[in-house]
Amino acid sequence: MSKNIYIILISVLCSFHAMAQKDTLATSAVAITTSDKLSHKNSIKPSNQLFGMLPGLQVMQTDGAAWENGASLSVRGQGSLNSNAPLILVDGYQRSMDELTSEEIESVSVLKDAVATALYGIRGANGVILVKTKRGSVNEPQINFSYEFNMATPNRLPEFVDGYTYASALNEALRNDGQPARYSGSELDAFKNQTMPGFYPNVDWVGEALRDATYGDNVNFSAQGGSRFVRYYTSLNFLDNRGLLQPTETNEGYSTQQKYSKLNVRTNLDITVSPTTSVQLNFMGNFSEHNRPGKVTDDIFNSIYQVPAGAFPIKTDKGVWGGTTTYSNNPIAFISGSGYARSQTRALFADMHLKQDLSWLLSGLSVGFQIGLDNTASYWDSNTKNFGYGSAVYDWVKDEAIYTNLRNEGTLSFSKSVGDVRTLFNLGLYANYAKIWGKHNLNATMQYSMDKTTMKGRNTGRAFMDIVGQIHYAYNNRYLLDLSLSGSASSILDPKDRWGIFPALGVGWVLSNEDFLDRDWLSLLKVRASYGISGRADYEVNLFKTIYDNSGNSFYFGSQTPAGLGGKRVSQLGINGLTYEKSHKLNAGLDFIAWNKLSLSMDAFYDHRTDILVDAGGYTSSVLGVPVPKKNNGIVDNKGVEIALSWNDRISDFAYHIGGQFTFARNEIMQMNEEYRPYDYQKRTGTSIGQIFGYEVQGIYQSQEQIDNREVKQKLGTVRPGDLMFKDQNGDNIIDSYDQVALGYNAGMPEIYYSFDLGAEYKGVGVYAQFQGTGHYTKMLDTRSVYRPIVGNNTISTHYYENRWSESTPNGTLPRLTYTGSDNNYNNNSMWITDASFLKLRTLELYYNFPARLLKRTKFMDGAKLFARAHDLFCFDKIDLQDPEALGAVHPTMTQYAFGFNLSF
Repeated sequence: MSKNIYIILISVLCSFHAMAQKDTLATSAVAITTSDKLSHKNSIKPSNQLFGMLPGLQVMQTDGAAWENGASLSVRGQGSLNSNAPLILVDGYQRSMDELTSEEIESVSVLKDAVATALYGIRGANGVILVKTKRGSVNEPQINFSYEFNMATPNRLPEFVDGYTYASALNEALRNDGQPARYSGSELDAFKNQTMPGFYPNVDWVGEALRDATYGDNVNFSAQGGSRFVRYYTSLNFLDNRGLLQPTETNEGYSTQQKYSKLNVRTNLDITVSPTTSVQLNFMGNFSEHNRPGKVTDDIFNSIYQVPAGAFPIKTDKGVWGGTTTYSNNPIAFISGSGYARSQTRALFADMHLKQDLSWLLSGLSVGFQIGLDNTASYWDSNTKNFGYGSAVYDWVKDEAIYTNLRNEGTLSFSKSVGDVRTLFNLGLYANYAKIWGKHNLNATMQYSMDKTTMKGRNTGRAFMDIVGQIHYAYNNRYLLDLSLSGSASSILDPKDRWGIFPALGVGWVLSNEDFLDRDWLSLLKVRASYGISGRADYEVNLFKTIYDNSGNSFYFGSQTPAGLGGKRVSQLGINGLTYEKSHKLNAGLDFIAWNKLSLSMDAFYDHRTDILVDAGGYTSSVLGVPVPKKNNGIVDNKGVEIALSWNDRISDFAYHIGGQFTFARNEIMQMNEEYRPYDYQKRTGTSIGQIFGYEVQGIYQSQEQIDNREVKQKLGTVRPGDLMFKDQNGDNIIDSYDQVALGYNAGMPEIYYSFDLGAEYKGVGVYAQFQGTGHYTKMLDTRSVYRPIVGNNTISTHYYENRWSESTPNGTLPRLTYTGSDNNYNNNSMWITDASFLKLRTLELYYNFPARLLKRTKFMDGAKLFARAHDLFCFDKIDLQDPEALGAVHPTMTQYAFGFNLSF
């Protein structure tokens, strides 16, 4: 449905979209968290505040530098073979949540069922996340100032072997491959004793390239208040992060640190123009900048994970960066010697909402319109260069050092470019009718909206149009009915078939309002159910068009001596009948509140997704000769349960809270145009999205005799002692691709997502802790050097070296070392499939709120709070070597520590 429907529904359908799961008159499945809960953590990316906060919302940490590590969000798992990203609306407009600052967010709501998402039509199938910013109120001006100092330390940095151990391991790998050793005994002694570090070094690349901690600041100022004519909320926020890399200050005039800073300014106004006319004006602007080395983050960490400790020194005795003909990726030179690049992003978001009460014409009637305009652009300055490097080799025969220049030092080369440019225009009109008579309560609305997004580049613009009708009816505050019908169109679809119809029905029964359940202790008991259809069409543009290009060749003409000539060819066949995905959502729920302390909410859901756009090559012959277009005939079923439970109580000056959330979501691929597979156990249809397939390991071959005597023969490559032994799944005594089976759970999203939190406060002294975990979650361990050592010129981790199979360590649990590679060991198999489930302490906070009687003496201060926080303090899991949420040669996740204060006046 429309991006701006949120503001309208909040304004005119309070009882229908009351934004709370426990709202007495709501039939929809909606979860909400407010600024009070979110305040326990500040983050450069506000999406990182949502771990375990909302039942049904799976939030997964991502790796990367400070400006790129926003969390991955998913509502109720995975329902599509394509993108499962939810629609995110900030104050009713499709904006990035991470453009905001933590302090300006009032609430975050997740819409999960058909009654809630059908209103968003062609964009609601993956769920909707609504972010509401703070607003003013009729009150005296309240000024808030806060400061937070941040420090973060990297989690689970890799531990690689020293230069001597690497040299020994490389010799062993070559010997296992039947090749001569690379290093002699004298060279091994030089590594071991460090008598010639310029030629046989021992460099700890992790320790040399990464600092022990990063540092940053978060400063926020806000003012809030107003009269009955004008209410306001305004804020100014500055935050920064000063990076993990080193050395970064060795160049005169510039830094190569991964630094990030952002300045946000916001003003929200509510104006009462007349007794019947009100206007909302919202303005938000931000300016952000990040600085990095000339090499991108992936290049830097790939080099740290690859280069052996003994490959070369940081710099040779000649003062040039070290390197070899094999390794040109000196990690320190990548950081310090490749120049720098800087990006600036500027964003301006402005919108207006006018509401006119027409009760003079018809009691309960109101109309309104709203308009919004967003503009975001990024700009790049690049000042990069090639660093000079050379090799240092010691000739033992001639007893002399040989220095070879492999590349000369370059000069800074300046270039500039415009990055992402995005403009959003949105217009909406609506009419609402609300009436209460006797025991009847009716809300009805009609809305038209359109929005258009334009971006840099050709064929990147998108436009949507929505028409919505909805009714909310309650009888005697007991029996609830919600009906909605929306029509939604997208420019992404074929002009002949761009409209979709999305109906939804919700019913509810508030049993606690019945006479037979009239109990003092029972605050709410409600059952509800809903069914409806939502859509998704987040496709590339022009998929319905047949496109030609000029790359055609080998068109032969002539009968005597045919000559090949170039020409046009079909590069894309248009998809006939291109349509949107359809999510058929069924939900049943229960809400319960007792003693005004205990709160329980339970939901069971079933999502039948049809018309998913999937590849059609699996059942189309390659004789076609052109790229096969996709087809809208994929089907996925997704079902599960959600439970949220909390207890809040106060005993005199002691207040405490205990709560927990649990979500289970399992999907199954019902149709995906799968290619023919001769065995059922190989079929992807019937498994989960992201299911890993591979070989089942039965052990490690201990000798050539065992290999020769085994009846089953592995045809994947040459088998040597120390290689993995696979199970013959089809009984043909041959191990080949037909013996791959499903391994573990899906790797895309955990099926189980849960959290629990507890807090206590006594006379201003408080503690809060939140734990969040996952289950039924599988990952592939294939990080270079950590699990793929030596091969590909990788170094080797201490873990692998100590657990490898060798002739001297036949009880090793990991395959033999190899330099040339092994198709028997380094493929998808159960050796490398691991349970990635984890439990993390996401937040631990200690704080002190100064007593009001003490603050009154100042005559100007209303509140003061001191706090110390830690985030991602520890993790229980079965991987240990790396964070389960950041596997690979990537920027590590960070344990964060924060110290600060909040003041209000």
